[in-house]
Formats: sequence, C-alpha cells, structure tokens
Amino acid sequence: MSPAPRVILLDSCAYFRLARSIHPLLVPTFGVPPPYSLFVLAAFEDEYLTSSRLRHKFEWVNSAEYKADREGKKYACRGKNAHEAETAFSYLAAYAKSKNLLLAPEDLKALAVGFARKIPVVSDDRAVRQVAEAHAIECWLTLDLLKLMLDCGRIDLAKVNEIAEYWNHENDLPRGRQELRDHYRRLFGIECPI
Repeated sequence: MSPAPRVILLDSCAYFRLARSIHPLLVPTFGVPPPYSLFVLAAFEDEYLTSSRLRHKFEWVNSAEYKADREGKKYACRGKNAHEAETAFSYLAAYAKSKNLLLAPEDLKALAVGFARKIPVVSDDRAVRQVAEAHAIECWLTLDLLKLMLDCGRIDLAKVNEIAEYWNHENDLPRGRQELRDHYRRLFGIECPI
C-alpha cells in the first residue's frame, strides 16, 4: 500500500500566481513516495465568487479546465480536526487583531487548517507569515514551493524563470523586487530574471 501524499495548502494568492503557468497545478502528485499533493482551501470558490475584484482580475479561474483541476482538491478539516481548526481560527483571529494585522477570513482559515493538520501553508502575505511564525505554523513562500517542485522534477528551471517573468509582467511580485531577487538567488543559485 502506497503512503498517503503529503498535503500542501495554497492560499488564494499562491494559487492565482501559479495556476496559469503550471497547468494542471493541483491534480498531479509529485515527488518520490510519499508524494506531495497540492490543495486549495475548501472556501476558495466562495471567496472567488463573492469578490467582484477577484472575478474581474482572474476571470480565467472560472473556466472549465481550471475548475476541473480544483475538483477534489479543496481541503477541509473533518471531525476532531475541524473542531481544532475552528478553535485555532478564533485564537488566530484574536491574535491578528491584537497586533493590528489585517488578514482575510480565508487566510485565517488556511492558517487554522495548517495548525490543526500540521501541514504547510503557502503564502507570500507578510501578515499571514507573521501570524504563522508566532504560532509555529509551517508557512512557505511561493518560491519555496517552486524550489520543491523543481527538486522533485515537477517543473524545470526554465519554468521557474518564466513564472518570475510573468509575475513581473503582471505587476504581481510576491515580495519586494530586491527581496525576491535575493531569495531567488539563494534558492536556485542563479540571478532572478527580473
């Protein structure tokens, strides 16, 4: 019997930044056993459908091929883990408020799931990362996920460069330009193409 895949949860922004460039993004597992499996939060569709800004900026998300990629890849806690995630959500929301950190409910839900299930959450949002760090929730940058995908042979370095150039073209860099360049050089051992 094969071991269960290791789950990685992408926040909405990480999904938006990657899904057009790596398609399908969520469906295939990758890496040696146990493989990695990417998911979005179960509330992803509601977040997208209730935000006219997201629907306008990312109209491609609603097309059949991207919906099919997300089918069966929406993560939700069940049973005891659901209760633990709900408790964590309340605590994390109170912590964020006490620190004047503005986090969307979906970001807090992703962190709560990461906390309850002990799975990494991929997010470039500074406030999300600050809350995650304060509560020992494993939080990766999108570039960290790309490095894992490269190391596992899911993508190649040309694709990593293409994605960085796409982010630059879309004016959607996940970090400040210099910070992105420095992290890129540390991870991939080459200069960032932007």
